[in-house]
Amino acid sequence: MKKYLFLLGISLMWGSQFYFAEQVLDTVEPMALAAIRSTIGACTLTLLAILLPHSSAPVKTGFRWRRYTLYVVIALLEAVLPFFLVAWGQNQVNSSLASILIGTTPLWTVLIVWLLFRERLHRNQAFGVMLGFIGVMIIFIPRISYADATIFSGETAGLVALLMAAVSYASALILMQYLPTTSVVLSMRNILWCAVILLWPAVLVMDNSWPRLYPADLLPLFIIGIFQTGLVYWLYTLLVHREGPVFASFSNYLVPLVGIVLGSFFLNESITISMIIGVIVVIGSIMLSRTQPYYSSYNDKI
Repeated sequence: MKKYLFLLGISLMWGSQFYFAEQVLDTVEPMALAAIRSTIGACTLTLLAILLPHSSAPVKTGFRWRRYTLYVVIALLEAVLPFFLVAWGQNQVNSSLASILIGTTPLWTVLIVWLLFRERLHRNQAFGVMLGFIGVMIIFIPRISYADATIFSGETAGLVALLMAAVSYASALILMQYLPTTSVVLSMRNILWCAVILLWPAVLVMDNSWPRLYPADLLPLFIIGIFQTGLVYWLYTLLVHREGPVFASFSNYLVPLVGIVLGSFFLNESITISMIIGVIVVIGSIMLSRTQPYYSSYNDKI
């Protein structure tokens, strides 16, 4: 039961990020948003590392190139690229469509596992992933149909960017289970600081200036940075270590559901029969998932 509560909490945090990002994207550039959320998230995990008694000790003594190379690669795949791609893509399409495309992350996770690691999925895992994807489609296809006239026009680039972000998230998800398990919060703190170091020079190059923030931007930015970047990555990595990457990736199936609920309450969108059926299918897919990880741990080599 605890793992499902973890899954629900992570889904709520990530599913609401599109709503809060919508509040600031009119005034904050996508690259700047990526850098700001990474900075706030890194500061959050730094404070958390100080407060947690078992996280203050170093994971291993000395500087190890393999470990920090892993940090940089995960930072690129989990923060730098997808943070920018999601923010940029959401400027081209609505938040609901953005959430559904990011919700395809489990599908890409399974494909990458199969292609690169030649790992055979258990029947229930494979069926659960396919069922979850069907549930997402049941929810979203009726919402796409009315936009068929514009879906292949200016929105195409946004769709491609969001799909690329989903592939990037899936790749990072697989690598995250190789992070040192002795202190997950320290590992994610290091990853986000790597992202900060990479993103701020990119902001200065692409935007040619520091971002100008308005008072109305501050609350959404702090929510995105603290909860939807810092805390959620800590919880997410814990879930990856305990239950495996595919089970953790099921949180992405709930992301569109959170977006639909927020749209219903705050954007006056109606809840349709297809949404209700989709919710039932998605919950069923989660229950079918198995918990064992795919690969042996190589933490002693990192």
